[in-house]
Amino acid sequence: MEGLSVLSAAVTAWLLGGIPFGLVLVRLFKGVDIRTLGSGNVGATNASRAFEGRLRLPVFLLIYVLDFLKGFVPALWFPIWFGIELAAGSWVPVGLGAAAVAGHCFSPYLRFRGGKGVATATGVFAAVDPVALGVAFLTFFVVLKITKQVYLGSLALGLALAVTVVAQDPAAALDERRPVAVLAAAVAAFLFFTHRSNLAVARSRRTST
Repeated sequence: MEGLSVLSAAVTAWLLGGIPFGLVLVRLFKGVDIRTLGSGNVGATNASRAFEGRLRLPVFLLIYVLDFLKGFVPALWFPIWFGIELAAGSWVPVGLGAAAVAGHCFSPYLRFRGGKGVATATGVFAAVDPVALGVAFLTFFVVLKITKQVYLGSLALGLALAVTVVAQDPAAALDERRPVAVLAAAVAAFLFFTHRSNLAVARSRRTST
């Protein structure tokens, strides 16, 4: 029964993670498909481009928070709601968070396409390692301030998560905190994968100058 509960929670996390809030809100308030605008991404950054002036930042924050909660709620609350007992070093919260991120990036409602996973991943880490998330957010804003590029800030955020999780307690990262360390490394690698188009554009610009 425990295994069935974990499977049910994981599937629910994936379905929740797949809800494209950016696409829904832009279509509701602007009547357009966000996939036809800007980068075509359904995340907060591209969705907010459909709004001008003072509305852009509030819309970005709203969509970011909604996508954030898609990772936070499964990782923190699903084990309780689905009656799953957690032992020390359990992989369950991490696995449920990963399922939510996968749902966001490979949405079952969008033919397995979706966003880049940044907001949902930060929601997961708010549940499993808020200290590492705080350092990662600080890193994001520093890199964004210097480069003016959101994607570079996002990549730096992923790397900061991986480094900080291990740096807090290297011994624990190989023992009871191994699930969090593995997730952090996977998220960092995955963010490079989901931002590969940004990296390709940046590389082409460098070679053409």
